[in-house]
Amino acid sequence: MLTAVFHSHEAAAMTNAHNTQDDWDLILAKLHLFDKLKLVWEKSRDWVTQDLLEVDTLYELAVLAAVFGVSWLLARRLRAVLAPRWAEVMERGGRRAQWRRDLLRLLDPVISLVFLWPLYLLSSAAGMDNDLLTLFANAVGAWVLIRLVTTALFKPFWARVFAMFIWAIAALSIFGLLGEVVRLLDAMKMTVGSLKLSLLDLLESLLFFTILLRLGIRAGTFMENRLAASGELEASTRALIGLLGKTVLVLVVGILSLEIIGVDMDMLTVFSGALGFGLGIGLRTVFSNLISGVIIMVDKSIRPGDVIWVGEVFGEVTSLRARYASVVTRDGQEFLIPNEDLISRQVINCSYSSREVRIKVPIGIAFGSDVDLAMSLAEQAAADVPRILKSPPPGCRLVGLGEFAINLSLRFWITDPEHGVSNVTTEVLKRVLKLFEKNGVEIPMPQQEVRIKSRAAEEAS
Repeated sequence: MLTAVFHSHEAAAMTNAHNTQDDWDLILAKLHLFDKLKLVWEKSRDWVTQDLLEVDTLYELAVLAAVFGVSWLLARRLRAVLAPRWAEVMERGGRRAQWRRDLLRLLDPVISLVFLWPLYLLSSAAGMDNDLLTLFANAVGAWVLIRLVTTALFKPFWARVFAMFIWAIAALSIFGLLGEVVRLLDAMKMTVGSLKLSLLDLLESLLFFTILLRLGIRAGTFMENRLAASGELEASTRALIGLLGKTVLVLVVGILSLEIIGVDMDMLTVFSGALGFGLGIGLRTVFSNLISGVIIMVDKSIRPGDVIWVGEVFGEVTSLRARYASVVTRDGQEFLIPNEDLISRQVINCSYSSREVRIKVPIGIAFGSDVDLAMSLAEQAAADVPRILKSPPPGCRLVGLGEFAINLSLRFWITDPEHGVSNVTTEVLKRVLKLFEKNGVEIPMPQQEVRIKSRAAEEAS
C-alpha cells in the first residue's frame, strides 16, 4: 500500500516537473521571439533612415527596376506569341488549360528570376552589398514555387489558403524570424493521453497530410486515366482497380502522417475499434454505398457504357465511383445514383447479356382497312430505318380490336439504345404514315353517331 502511494506521488512529482519545464520553455521562446522582433524592427528602421539613400542601395534599386522592366517587356512579347497558339486548348478547359493560363501569368516573375539569380551570384562573388537583391530574389522565387505547387495540387480556394500559409513561412524566413517562431510553436505543448504533442507537431502533421493526400489523389487519378486508356481491361475492372488504388493511397497517407507526429500504432489499433464502431453508425450510408460499389464492380452487373433503367431514369452509365454511378440521359442530364440503390432497387440493364433491345410501337388503323396490307407496310417502314436490325426482322402483330380502331403492334430490334429510343420510334412512325397515306390505309378517328327524333314522330309511332 505504502509502495503504491509512493509511486503515485513520484509520478505526480515527475508530471509537475515536466509541466514546469514546459512552462519555462514557452516563456523563453516568447522572450527570444520578442527580442528577435525588436532586432528586426531596429534594423529596418536603421536601413530606412540611414541606408536607403546610399549609393549602393540606389544602385540596387536601379538594377531591380531595370530587371523588372525588361522582364515585363519580354513577358508581354512572349505572351503575345504563346496565347494564340494555346487558345484552342484553353477554350476546351481542363487541367492542361489551367496550366497554360498559370504559365502565362507567371511569365513575368519567371523571366525576372532568370535575371535576378545570376545577378545575386555575381554580386555575392564580388563581395558587393546585395541585401535588396537577395530579398527580391527570394520573394519572387517563393512566389513562383507557391503558384506552381498550389496549382498542381489544389483547387482555386484551397490553393489561395495554402499559398497564404506558405507565404507566411517565406516571409518569416526572409526576415529571420522563422527559427524563433518554430521554437515558440514547439514549446506550446498539449497532452493527449500518454502522448505529448506540440503545436508544431500538429501543424507539421497537417501540412504533410494535406500534401501527401493531394499527391495520393493525383496519383490515383493518373492511374485511372492510364487504365482508361488501356483497352486490355474491361471498364468495370478498371473502375475497381482505380477505387482500390485510391483507397490504399489514402490509408498510406494517413498512417504516414500519424507516424510523423509520433502516434503509437499499438495504441491506435486499440482505439480504432471504438472509432470504427462510431464511424460505422454515423457513416452507415457512406460505407453501404462503398461496399455496394465494390460488389457491382466485382460481379460486373453494371459497367460503364451500359444502358439502364432505374425508376424514371433512363440513360448510359458513364462512370462508376466509390459512392455513386453517373448516368447521363438523352437530354444531357447527369444523374448520380447511389450504389446502394443499384443493388436494393429494380434495375433494367439493356446491355447486361446483350446490347440488343426490342422496341414495341402501338399503331391503330380504322375499321374497314386492309389489315394484312397495313401490317406489311408497317414492317416495310421499320426495315427501311438504318438503326433497326435486319435479323431478326421487324414484325407486326394484331393485338386487339378497340372501340375506335384495330390495334397493331410493330416490333423491331436495335443494338444502340444509348443513342436514343424515341428518335428511332419517331423515324419509324413517320415512314408508316407516308406508306399508309400512299396506299389508302386510314388512321382511325373517334366517331360518334347522333340521332335526332322529334316528339311528333314519337307520338305517331
